[in-house]
Amino acid sequence: MKSTLVAQPWLGALLLLMTLQAPLANAFSSSDACVITMGYRTSERLPFIGDEPNNTGFYHDLYQAAADKIGCKLNVVRAPKLRILRDLKLGNIDFYPGLNFTEDRAKYAHFIPNGLSERAIGISRAGAADIRSIEQLVNNKMTLLIAPGSYDFGGLPDKIQIRKPPELNVSKALDYLLTNQGDFFIYDQTTLHYYLNDRDPTQFKLHYDCCQSAQEMYLGFSKKSRHYRGRHNSNYRAENPISPDNSPTVLAPDSKAFQFAKALAAMDSQGETQRLYSKYFG
Repeated sequence: MKSTLVAQPWLGALLLLMTLQAPLANAFSSSDACVITMGYRTSERLPFIGDEPNNTGFYHDLYQAAADKIGCKLNVVRAPKLRILRDLKLGNIDFYPGLNFTEDRAKYAHFIPNGLSERAIGISRAGAADIRSIEQLVNNKMTLLIAPGSYDFGGLPDKIQIRKPPELNVSKALDYLLTNQGDFFIYDQTTLHYYLNDRDPTQFKLHYDCCQSAQEMYLGFSKKSRHYRGRHNSNYRAENPISPDNSPTVLAPDSKAFQFAKALAAMDSQGETQRLYSKYFG
């Protein structure tokens, strides 16, 4: 082989070029594969998503099915919520599976219906006064438990007492309530009912009219994602507040984000989302 390369130097150069190109070709083929990354906090939210590194649950099944329909794979990244929201802003992850809308978040995330509805209710220890508004927490000198980076329910009263334990989840919140390390917690009604199945319900009191009426649930898709592309929304009305239905931009039809949203809408209209929901929630 050595004498051949000396006699024909162009052959050696060709072999060297082929050797260098082989790994590059493999790298390009893997990077060109469509992967959509979902980010979520490290703590669980059963039955939506299990604890890290167990990502199984409703969210995984729903978004994996939608990704499959558009020829993509679903990747899941877990980290503290504040870090996940930062990565959503930067485009390091593509979407957060259940994100409450705010105008600030709308600057970096496009809100896509996921086919579910949600309603935030309150929970306290048994025997607490009836709470029909968040403002009543101030008058009753009750401490609100809230996770860092979570939704503030449209704004909290100035004098409200707040406690923000790190990586707060439903199970931990219920423990905090029972040990008098907090007095009130606000979360999705369906999820609270799920966790109370394994608790003594006589220890708690649910407050259904405190916080939020039933509303559509959204995922937040990063506007910095390589799968996102927006275009002007001709139906946008600047005189009205920005909302998921009144955004200056809409998804461009040639983007993966648009295809992902379309797949989720089809799953909802065809009953596939509801079947998955029944599998996990009964």
